[in-house]
Amino acid sequence: MSDSLTIRRTSWMPDDAQGRAARMMVERLFVLMRTLAVHGPSHPVSVQIAQAVADGIAAAELPFTLQFVRQAVFQDHALVMFDSGGFQRSLRVASALAAIGVQQIAVDSVPSVDDLIALGSELASGHGTALQIPGMQLRAILDGQTGTAGETVEPARFAAVMLLRSLMDAEHIDASRGGAWPWSRGAAILRRLERATDADAPTSTRFLEAAPGEFTVPRRAVQATALALAAMRLVGLDVATRRVGGHATLAVALTGLRARGGDAFPAAATRALDQLRSTLSTGRSKVDPHRLRTCALVHDAAFRPEARSRWHPVARLMELVYEHEVLRCPTDASFDLGAVDLLSALSPRSFVQDDPGWLQALAEIVGRWAPGMKVELEDGEAGVLLGGTSAKPMVFTGAAVRVGRAAPSLPGVEE
Repeated sequence: MSDSLTIRRTSWMPDDAQGRAARMMVERLFVLMRTLAVHGPSHPVSVQIAQAVADGIAAAELPFTLQFVRQAVFQDHALVMFDSGGFQRSLRVASALAAIGVQQIAVDSVPSVDDLIALGSELASGHGTALQIPGMQLRAILDGQTGTAGETVEPARFAAVMLLRSLMDAEHIDASRGGAWPWSRGAAILRRLERATDADAPTSTRFLEAAPGEFTVPRRAVQATALALAAMRLVGLDVATRRVGGHATLAVALTGLRARGGDAFPAAATRALDQLRSTLSTGRSKVDPHRLRTCALVHDAAFRPEARSRWHPVARLMELVYEHEVLRCPTDASFDLGAVDLLSALSPRSFVQDDPGWLQALAEIVGRWAPGMKVELEDGEAGVLLGGTSAKPMVFTGAAVRVGRAAPSLPGVEE
């Protein structure tokens, strides 16, 4: 009879990737809190534990949000499972956070060791000082609900929040235009756009187009990136390729777009490549594959504009969505173009005619029947489309609003 005991993973022990960051944060914050309570902030062990927290965040997929509600922990609005020991530690961490008025931690980038020690010290003492930590937002959940009503977030609202946070990050990048490219903030924008689409794809498509306010450079850059991601998803490209194409699009758009119009695509790609290459290395022995692939994609457009037919297909999509946002704010007009006008303006361009597939993808994303289009009903009467469905369109004919009995047609366009 053996004296050894082997513990094997059972079905109830958590091993899901979704909650991995939450379990890491709970475990390391708990250890940091206990260490600081015993040794204080200047002890080498405290510094070592704080560094372990920073390393854990750096290894996680950023950004992520943790919410501590009653006896549960949520990561990005999904319930996190713990084993029995981890559950007890989560209760201790949640109690310490509640003592300083915090129920939500949103992590965008890796905080400094000193800031993590400051956070751990507040958790250990129970005295909050409205701590401000770059890369990490600490918030109370106001008017929080418990029970079934408090376990979910309305998908459309979550998508809108993700899109707004993407815009805020893009504004931070635009404010420091010309410096080294912030890869981590760019990746955060892509993750949020992906989560917005996963939560509510129709809202993600409409929100940036229809939201009130000016079409600033950051907004148009995020719109171009969102369109590129949606088109690549539509044709079934893998996640890694979508993120490379999205990151390249974001960098070129933020570099080349202007308040009205924008620079020529090759010139914008050349300047974007300079910024991207300046931080190509992560300081490790190997270059990060995502950064290398992103630079290679932009390099095609920057240094081989005459060989467009031999570009990677995603580089041609990148040019299309960039020109889409250049045309949105014409330099010779004081008004902005909408989605249908932009597709009409792009369609005769030579680079679109040579490779029409991506424009067809954008048209499918925007929708073939968009309000404002001039259409003909089945009896030949023309009007302006107000809404409805393709089978029962609502069309303003000049004298009345009519509801058709079949899909409308576009005047002068053969089906």
